[in-house]
Amino acid sequence: MKRKLISVILSLVISVTLGQSVFAAENSTPQAPPKLVAEAAIAIDANTGEVIYSKNLDQKVYPASTTKLLTALILAQYRKPSDILTYTASAKSQPSAALNTDVKPLNPGDTMTADNALKALLIFSANDIAYMIADNIIGNTNATVSQTNDAFSALMNKKAAQLGLKDSHFVTPNGLHDPNHYTTAYDMSVIAKNAFENKWILSTMEIPKTVVETTNGTQFPIENRNKLILPSETSLYDSTCLAGKTGYTNEAGKCLVAIFDRNGRKIIGVIMKSAYDANDTQSFKDMEAMINYSYSINYTTLEAKNTTYKTENVSYKPLFFFGPTETVKVPLVINQNIQYYKNDVNDKEKKLTSNVSPINLWKLNSNNPIGTLTLTERGVTKNYKLYSGISTSTIISDNKYIYIGIGAILLILIVLIIISIVKLIGKFKKKRRRYYY
Repeated sequence: MKRKLISVILSLVISVTLGQSVFAAENSTPQAPPKLVAEAAIAIDANTGEVIYSKNLDQKVYPASTTKLLTALILAQYRKPSDILTYTASAKSQPSAALNTDVKPLNPGDTMTADNALKALLIFSANDIAYMIADNIIGNTNATVSQTNDAFSALMNKKAAQLGLKDSHFVTPNGLHDPNHYTTAYDMSVIAKNAFENKWILSTMEIPKTVVETTNGTQFPIENRNKLILPSETSLYDSTCLAGKTGYTNEAGKCLVAIFDRNGRKIIGVIMKSAYDANDTQSFKDMEAMINYSYSINYTTLEAKNTTYKTENVSYKPLFFFGPTETVKVPLVINQNIQYYKNDVNDKEKKLTSNVSPINLWKLNSNNPIGTLTLTERGVTKNYKLYSGISTSTIISDNKYIYIGIGAILLILIVLIIISIVKLIGKFKKKRRRYYY
């Protein structure tokens, strides 16, 4: 019995210790910024898109196979999972990594569902399937590689523009190197955010291993290239990583995009141009270091709730339509904390602007907003309501002596009028009595 009790206690201690090591990054005290091998990197809040950490976020880089996230977005836009796609000659000509060269041969005319194609594209990172997808979407299954690039890149760059990307240009559907095919860590984070928000894409990228099939039954067993989600990669496996996409060319270096969920808080990371070491671990280590640091960063309060952001001078006449004009300072109060991630990018680019409706002092109360305070950061806009710090009763109270004086004057006038009326009535009665006598 004692041995069982001791073993239970030891198990609890070990589990708590391990849990603290895995999620230590969520402590309230920020860690030291990571020292990354990657030349460019960024971590963003997956819900809002806010920048949490960055390194050379606007530096031009080559995306390699992380390009396939954009190809996946276009596939999801134009096709359903059950739609049938045809394998093409331009797909057949693509180098490794490809289903055709690395798993089993495929021939132009072979078909598979869009769902199988997406699995091959994102899990195995199949270069040939990227071209198959492109050819089917542009509607030319006989296109040459050059024709595919011209037609599909137009769709890619149109999508990039729709996403608000300003420093990217795409040429190939699979990301194989072209000097005019480039992006930035920030732009890739926007692509990633949109990709991970697509349920079909995210659920595909979460799969560690699967089998892709053609419609005639040819099977292609594949394994995910994102080592962070593979339990067999014991030194790299992270149970909080939901999904990711790798990439590599000589010019691009090792690239990695991934999304994490720790206790309900989701963060997206982008690593660009890391080293391709002998065991292919450095890009994953870079990602872990950046994500652990990012989870140690919490919001900084820019403006505290229930405080006055600023005051507005409002002119008015206490006697409404006549008399002297007065000026009152109306406090503009925020009823929630205005927060942001404090870093060099946000400190440089953030802006607070207010927009206040015409203020009617005779209809002020603390429940109805009278304006909006907008916080603008890189790619993010947050709106907060502004309320009046005073009410109409405050205006009345400030002018009470005027109103008391006016009331007294009116009362005196009313009394004088009544007295005059009484006197007139009295005189009228006397005249009537004289007339009758």
